Amino acid sequence: MKKTLIAIAAIAAMGAASAEVTLYGKLDAGVSSSTKDGETNQGAVFGASNYETSRIGVKGSSVIADGIKGMFQLEGKLGATDGSFSNFGRQAYLGLSGNFGTVAVGRMWTPYDSAFNDALEYNGFSAMGKAFYKGAHGDNGMDGSGASKNGIQYTSPSFSGFNAVVMYANNADATSSMSATNYMSLGLNYANGPFSVNLATEKVLTSLHNVASPAAGLGLASTSGSYTNAWILAGSYDLGVAKVFAAAEGATADGFVAGSAKDTGYSVGVSVPLNKATTVGLGYAQETTTLASLADGKSSSIGIQAVYAWNAATAIYGGYLSADNTALGSSTAVKESKIAAGVRYNF
Repeated sequence: MKKTLIAIAAIAAMGAASAEVTLYGKLDAGVSSSTKDGETNQGAVFGASNYETSRIGVKGSSVIADGIKGMFQLEGKLGATDGSFSNFGRQAYLGLSGNFGTVAVGRMWTPYDSAFNDALEYNGFSAMGKAFYKGAHGDNGMDGSGASKNGIQYTSPSFSGFNAVVMYANNADATSSMSATNYMSLGLNYANGPFSVNLATEKVLTSLHNVASPAAGLGLASTSGSYTNAWILAGSYDLGVAKVFAAAEGATADGFVAGSAKDTGYSVGVSVPLNKATTVGLGYAQETTTLASLADGKSSSIGIQAVYAWNAATAIYGGYLSADNTALGSSTAVKESKIAAGVRYNF
């Protein structure tokens, strides 16, 4: 890690004379306690990233022609309590921007994931994230999971609050058991004053190295290939005294011997500023997965959080997340919960 951080600093130093280069990061550490049916309770555990993922990165841009800028960003997950750092697995891309919009290549957040994360200020106490990770779509590893590699993405300029983002990635999310050979995503976004809405779709085409995946997460066999089609609609409105959120999603995952699995879900929430420094939030989400004649799989979650901002960089937080998950074909709900508190520092 030391050599990596030295390299980041060197990049920033060398680029400072000719480009706008920023070294930035986020550290999150605190105490959490988790429980889950059928597992030994953890008790209080000191660790990192209970609220937001600790990270470090460098980004920059420079004018390369009249009206055209070159830009790049590298960002990786950082262990705030153990100093670990493996690679720039969060973002690693470069591109060009101008009046035509922005074209970038590399590892980037997908349009689907951007819409997903914009709903109810996605974080470690997000009911939406907990519920929507289950089911047919979550099982392919692409549902809200972050960035896709080997991608090319175009973001249009904003026209009266509207803009569009389209992305294609080859071999987007390969694992030891699954090779996502094609990933496609389209996002349509609108923001005007207190109102914003994001609509995104994605399609994942996969070939399997192990026929037990991706259906393994649902306890079923699969064929030698599969696809997932998904959409999400997320919006928010800032009333001043509170900001309200709502989202809906649906997905179809083919490749199961028993047929196609389907997801439907929704999320609602509210964020209330109690004063200039303190904000509290509450969210609820649920998702239902159906497949052939099996009993439906169901997930529901509730999240509560409070954040006190000492200043622009430092905040303390506390929160609670609870979920009930019933697998496809089962009648027994597995209950789990997490309570955590800690400190987040931005630099």
